[in-house]
Amino acid sequence: MDDSTLVASSKTGIEDRLSITAEFYTLNNVQANSAKYVLLSSSSPSSKIIFDLLPSSLVSNLSLSLSSLSLNTSFRFLGVWFSVSASFQFVLKQARSMVKDMAALLGPKKLLVQHVAYLYNAVLFPKLEFRLQTTLFSENTVQSIVTPMFSIIRRKAGLAATTPLALLFLKLPFSIQNAFYRFLSSHVASWQKFSLIQILTSLPAMLFHIFKAFWVQRVARLPST
Repeated sequence: MDDSTLVASSKTGIEDRLSITAEFYTLNNVQANSAKYVLLSSSSPSSKIIFDLLPSSLVSNLSLSLSSLSLNTSFRFLGVWFSVSASFQFVLKQARSMVKDMAALLGPKKLLVQHVAYLYNAVLFPKLEFRLQTTLFSENTVQSIVTPMFSIIRRKAGLAATTPLALLFLKLPFSIQNAFYRFLSSHVASWQKFSLIQILTSLPAMLFHIFKAFWVQRVARLPST
């Protein structure tokens, strides 16, 4: 079965959820490796926490000891990396590594510059977008991330290593996308989608309050008999 995520606002809440989970595993003959559990706690980081499960005839071990991650340690959730302290260093290292690996792979290959540009736009960008979907770096940082690929593109095109990026975007006979603006537009689209969902979710309640206020106002204006 897939990984499970338990969320609660207190230690007692987690203990309750762990108790239910343990009973579910027993009923469905599922083995869970507690050594692979990942514990996040903003109030007690980098500490060992003992959870006391609720008594049950289905659960033999009613105690579970887990060590919480430090605030700066990154963890993966639904394929995206986070940290409790909102540190972006781990994601930045991942992005740099992805670009360097592709540049090292394409550098020795006998490819046209158009081929490299296509792989840059159609292969590398989607991977970086997914990796950076919760992180938006400055333009200078983004340019430093993709610099190894631009070095390959300049070399394949026979251009000097000092060729400005603006010239690469404007003069070459193919479309090289600007990484920062692509990532920025992706974030804006996600924010707009989230805002629209929030509006649609709250729309029925908003209409109810508007109707209620209007109806009360109309009733208040009815002449007395």
